[in-house]
Amino acid sequence: MPSLDNIEEYLASVEEYFYSSVSVVTHSLPDVHEVVNQLWVDIARYGPGMPAFPEVHVPTLGDFQVPPPPPPPPEPSSWVSQSADWVGRHPWKTSGIVVGVVGAGLLVGYRDVFVRRTGHLHHARKAQPTERRQIVVVLGGDTPYALPLILELEKKGYIVIASVSTPEGVEALEARCQGYVKAHVLDPFEPATIPIFLRSLSATLSRKFPIKSVGDPFASPSSMPYIHSIISLLTLSAPVAGVNAPLEHISLRDTYLPYLTATQITPLQVIQALLPLLRTGSARSRDTGKKSIVICLPATNARVGLPFASVQAMSAAGTLRAAEVLRREIRIAAMTERSDSMQNINVVVVDVGTFDIGSSFSSEGIYKSMEDWSASEKVIYGPAFVSVMHEKPLPASRWERVKSAFKSCHTYGMPRKPTDLSVLADNLVGVVSGGRYGPSLFGIGLGIGRIRHWLRGERFSIGAGASTYKIASHLPSLLLDGLINLPHFLISIRNRLLPVQPFRDPPADLPPPITAKSATKTAAAEPKDETQESSEIETNSDADIESNAGDTVESSWVSLNKKNDDA
Repeated sequence: MPSLDNIEEYLASVEEYFYSSVSVVTHSLPDVHEVVNQLWVDIARYGPGMPAFPEVHVPTLGDFQVPPPPPPPPEPSSWVSQSADWVGRHPWKTSGIVVGVVGAGLLVGYRDVFVRRTGHLHHARKAQPTERRQIVVVLGGDTPYALPLILELEKKGYIVIASVSTPEGVEALEARCQGYVKAHVLDPFEPATIPIFLRSLSATLSRKFPIKSVGDPFASPSSMPYIHSIISLLTLSAPVAGVNAPLEHISLRDTYLPYLTATQITPLQVIQALLPLLRTGSARSRDTGKKSIVICLPATNARVGLPFASVQAMSAAGTLRAAEVLRREIRIAAMTERSDSMQNINVVVVDVGTFDIGSSFSSEGIYKSMEDWSASEKVIYGPAFVSVMHEKPLPASRWERVKSAFKSCHTYGMPRKPTDLSVLADNLVGVVSGGRYGPSLFGIGLGIGRIRHWLRGERFSIGAGASTYKIASHLPSLLLDGLINLPHFLISIRNRLLPVQPFRDPPADLPPPITAKSATKTAAAEPKDETQESSEIETNSDADIESNAGDTVESSWVSLNKKNDDA
């Protein structure tokens, strides 16, 4: 049987035989390409010709735009796209809905935080001791400005020691409070009562408050109160008769000296005696804020000084200068001493404007205050005094204000609307507390009270008209006097153009007028009375003659109308 090697040898011999056979035959045959080429040449040369085909011109299409493909069919709109379209059409409604949703979410989300914080503050306040240690001394507790201030101080957690001028005022003031107010008698017109008041105040410092509590009336040494602030309301005014008068008429001994004693000497003496108690406070008292000495002054008299108010202006100017000197002395002492006792005291001056204290100066009171004037003073200062001191009542409504302009008894000028006393109490409490009590949001302080207290500094104005006189005090004297005298100058021009004085009205019980003929008979029938009157007039001075000449109304009340039969 042949093997694999034999088969391979056989195939190789067959391949060699085939190759040798083809190579022997192919060298005598022509090339296929040449034969085909020669055949095409012979046909083209000797064969029949090809028919001519006509020219066919195919027109071109030219330039044209391919039309866009048709849009796809619209997809069905979802609620998202519909909501977006509605938002685009109603932007304001969308904004309101978003704000409402966000606010409701914040309120719901942070409700627990506020509740926890408020509860924490409530528990912290409960954990603090309820005893009060800070004392505020109010000089003038029976003045019209004092009661709202005392009640507000007691409400804010202070102990109030107030001075009243009469023993009856002690019970009246303490009965209206909750037991944290103690009143003592201090007559501002009697400086001899100052030591008695100071002894009573020292005894009160060792008492336990509220004063209505049962048990031991004295406080323990660790809980004894201390003086935190002094507020002087006695420096505003004093009930002295005849203070509103020309400087020419004022008695310096009988009028000015009592007023000066009540509004300047007595308050300053009390402040002098209480300054050592302000300096020697405990270390705990220094951590509660600065102590203060608050001196309230009338804004008109402390800033400008109006006519017929010389007594008030002199007293206010002296008290203001004393407060400024005291403030500078405390600052210099605080810089030079080693301890911090003087660095914790602040002196503040408050210019008080017009407040609603329920009192007004009536017309009868104006004329009654002029009874002690001399005849020449009434003639010279009377019209100006009446025009300055007269206060027109506030109209009940705007319609009444319009109607009053067309009345025959219309008086010029519009009264200033007084400010409520609660505004004064809030501002003074802010000074005492250092601005701690201010606007808050959800029980959280915003710090506005402290910022306002820092911006005000050591002197600020409060009340109707106080800011006006504050600005006017910075004007030059020539311009300020011109502004004050301008209304009176215009009235003087009007009076010069009138035939009679407009401020003098004839009495109501005037006798009927008489004719000129009857007046002549009456004058001839009573020559003795005229001689007696002339002799009395000769004994008077020239100024009295001028003033009395205008007072005789009956001599000028003569009717000049004559009848035809008397002509």
